[in-house]
Amino acid sequence: MVQTRSGQASTAGESKTKPTLKATKTKKADTYKKTEEVIKEAVNEDKKEPSTVTLPEKRKRDEEAEQPLPNKTMKEDGEETRNVKNEVDQGKSESVTSTMAHKIHKTIDEYGTLPLEGLGVDKPLEPTPEVLLAMVIDSMLKSTRISHNLAQKASTSVFKAGYHDIKVLSKTSWDDRVQVLAEGGYNRYRETTATKLGDLAQLVNEKYDGDLNNLLKKAGDNPTQIRHLIREVKGFGDVATDLFCDDAQAVWPVLAPTIDHRSLDTAKEVGIGTDIVAIYAELDKDPVQMSKLARGLSAVRLSKHQEDIEHEK
Repeated sequence: MVQTRSGQASTAGESKTKPTLKATKTKKADTYKKTEEVIKEAVNEDKKEPSTVTLPEKRKRDEEAEQPLPNKTMKEDGEETRNVKNEVDQGKSESVTSTMAHKIHKTIDEYGTLPLEGLGVDKPLEPTPEVLLAMVIDSMLKSTRISHNLAQKASTSVFKAGYHDIKVLSKTSWDDRVQVLAEGGYNRYRETTATKLGDLAQLVNEKYDGDLNNLLKKAGDNPTQIRHLIREVKGFGDVATDLFCDDAQAVWPVLAPTIDHRSLDTAKEVGIGTDIVAIYAELDKDPVQMSKLARGLSAVRLSKHQEDIEHEK
């Protein structure tokens, strides 16, 4: 037993506990003090370095944030493209059953369309500068979250105004482009899209001398590089890139065979399968027919007519 100053008795164990508690409190106090010092230093640093980002810089940074960065998905897409190309060159593929073949041809015959069909663009199966620019613009308009019919109407309005001619597009003002898009019913995104069309004209003129066929040359006929370069168009993400490649393979055969991911999911759903090498062989390696199939599968999905193809025998 230990006698305390108050005259009360305590055990040896109790007398040892008190110094321990005091040490713990002292340690916590030191920790809190250090934490407060760190916070004060951080606040002082913020005061020393105020934000110097101006409004134009912020807008530029926000616009750049809309563009997808080269990421794992892009690398995987590139590897997938190379693998498919190798399989086509080497003739590796699974056989297409008669039922699958019927479904493929029915999709093309009843739902497939040619690139830019019905949009008023001359000679859509020739790789002219106008056709390629039209494919880029059409893909841009259809990649946003609006109905397919509304995007189709907007494309018609834009091409009627001659915007697929780089000389015409380059001379337009932002207000001109907003007006043309509004006339096509493209109201929700007309202002941002008007800006993107202006940026597109600048990119095509400065980097490709007014002709996107120079993009093909710059890419060295490499499908992965083509996809990489076309992503430099502001407003071009995965969907727009896929839509462009679906159409462009008809005039740039080096891109064939390709089917965008959503259409490939539809192909799987209706029983056509996802072996695009085998599908391409069934189409006698015709890039135009491959493009029509990709567009046909998209039409099946949008019209929700999967059962029509699925029950084909």
